[in-house]
Amino acid sequence: MAALWKGTSMSQQCQEYYDPDPSMLELVFAPVVKWIARSDKDIIDATMGELAKLFPDKIAADQSKAKILKYHVVKTPRSVYKTLPNCEPCWPLQRSPINNFYMAGDFMKEKYLTSMEGAVLSGKLCAKAIVQDCEELALKSKDVGKAAALVQ
Repeated sequence: MAALWKGTSMSQQCQEYYDPDPSMLELVFAPVVKWIARSDKDIIDATMGELAKLFPDKIAADQSKAKILKYHVVKTPRSVYKTLPNCEPCWPLQRSPINNFYMAGDFMKEKYLTSMEGAVLSGKLCAKAIVQDCEELALKSKDVGKAAALVQ
């Protein structure tokens, strides 16, 4: 769902809607099963309620603060992954079984599966794995250097 807001401090994203005051916000509802049959009004009301909890200074569920100027609800039943029990071991880790090969993306094991937030978190976890491995390699190199010095 995408909504155009008036009175919020969120960043402007689309040139076609440029105005010095409004901002644009896009949201994804998951799991889709709970929302696909609901009316657009139900989805908008739920969205406003949730956003009012997150941004109480800027947004009220009744739109007495920020106001929706334009919205469009898109329902795509198969666009969001559904997590199933016991599938967690199937998600790959950022540190692969291949030496010095690391991966990041929304398809990796992290807590925000298949989302932009998940991809960012996966990148951070990947960087952390690389740093850990570099630090471990540096410690091993120092130990090897010390052992070689003792032998001489």
